[in-house]
Order: sequence, then structure tokens, then C-alpha cells
Amino acid sequence: MSDRGFPDREAAFHEIYKPNQMTAQLLIKYARYAVDTETDPVQKRRAEERFLLLYDLYIKARSYGILNKTFFWLSLVTSLLVLFWPSLSVVFGDVTERQEWIKSAVVQTTVTGVAALNYAFYSQYKSRQTYAENLMRHALFSKEDVPTLSARLADEISKIDKGFSFGLTTKREDEGKAG
Repeated sequence: MSDRGFPDREAAFHEIYKPNQMTAQLLIKYARYAVDTETDPVQKRRAEERFLLLYDLYIKARSYGILNKTFFWLSLVTSLLVLFWPSLSVVFGDVTERQEWIKSAVVQTTVTGVAALNYAFYSQYKSRQTYAENLMRHALFSKEDVPTLSARLADEISKIDKGFSFGLTTKREDEGKAG
């Protein structure tokens, strides 16, 4: 029996390979199983060090996953509001007659802007989550030694942590105009 309580490979298989989980969860469970089942002390130590790197990336991927899902649902709800907003004034005619601001172009534009902003956040966090999961794949299956891998991942993590990259977009556009 391993440290995780898997009595055999079959139980581990059913615990690790579940279709309704984030890729990051799958990779971290797989890495944990590899650590738990390693018998060579030197290889186990290396697997534990690699697992530490993976867990750092897992925390990022999970955080971005939570934000991604939150903004996905907000984006969906606000997009439906944009879609049905004109119909609401017809359906709730009595209410909208007394509340003229509901039919205002400013309110409709604001709702549309909020929907677009939610989608922008969703897209941003989804791409960051995917990037972190790709880094996890690289860390898990790379043949690089842990110190080299750690330095490379630190550079990549710093790219993820920069947040929105409006400056890079503006710079590229300016460079294209200058040429």
C-alpha cells in the first residue's frame, strides 16, 4: 500500500484518471503517485524535488482555473443579458415605463461593456491556466535535472505573473507602424 492509501495499481488508476478534473489535477495526482511508488532513495528524492516544482505550478493553474470558471459564468450571464436586454423592455413594459433609465442607451452600453470585460478576464485567465498546465507537462516529463528545470520554470512563472500585457500589444503595433 502506498502513502496515498492505494492498495494496488487498479485503485491508483481509478483515483488518478478521472475525466471531470482539470489537467493540472491529473498531472499532480500522477506525479504524487510516482513519488509514492518510487523505491530507489536517490530517484525518490529527485521525484520529490520535481513534485515540489509541479506543485508550485499546480497552485497557479488551480488559481487561474478558479478565476477562469468564475469569469466564464459571469461572461455567460452578462452575454445573455446583452442578448435579451431589448426584449426585457417589451416583456416588462409596465416596469420599464416607470423606470425610463432601464431603456437608456447608457445602461445598455454599460451592460455590453461589462459582458465584454468579463469575457476578456475569462480569456486572460484561461490562457494563463493553460500555460501553467503546459509548464506542468514540461516539468513532469522533461529529462532536465531539477536545478536547471527550476531556473527555466522560474523565468516562465515570472512571465505568467506579469498580468495583462497591454504594453506588449501596444509596442508591437508601434513597431509595425515605424517600419
